[in-house]
Amino acid sequence: MDSKRERNPKSKNRLPQSKMDKLLDSAKDSLDMHNELERLKKQLQQLREVSAHSEERLQDIEIHINLLTRFITTLCVEKFGMRIGVMKRLVKRIEKDAIRESQISHLESLYRLSQRPKQKGSSPPPKQENDPWDEIS
Repeated sequence: MDSKRERNPKSKNRLPQSKMDKLLDSAKDSLDMHNELERLKKQLQQLREVSAHSEERLQDIEIHINLLTRFITTLCVEKFGMRIGVMKRLVKRIEKDAIRESQISHLESLYRLSQRPKQKGSSPPPKQENDPWDEIS
């Protein structure tokens, strides 16, 4: 029997099956991690491209808004004969309205997020006449 072991030199260098399995599992894990890392790198590159495109579009929109603002100002002052002071007051009022509306929409979105699903069969409360909220909006 000893002569058979000596004749087969591969049996001496061979790792036990459990160690081979561990090495294979480790190699598979490394390959999986490498593949996942490559996938994440591709996604990151796509996100960078989308971000750059979005920044370009935002810049174009800002330019258009600036041009429209100048055009409207020119129309109001030169063609409609509006005074600069009246124009400034109008712009300030519009800014305040825009801020108020954005705050209202923000509060509405927060309210929608905090709402819990209602039970079926519950009806909304009856609408009151002369509701003060109708006068505000």
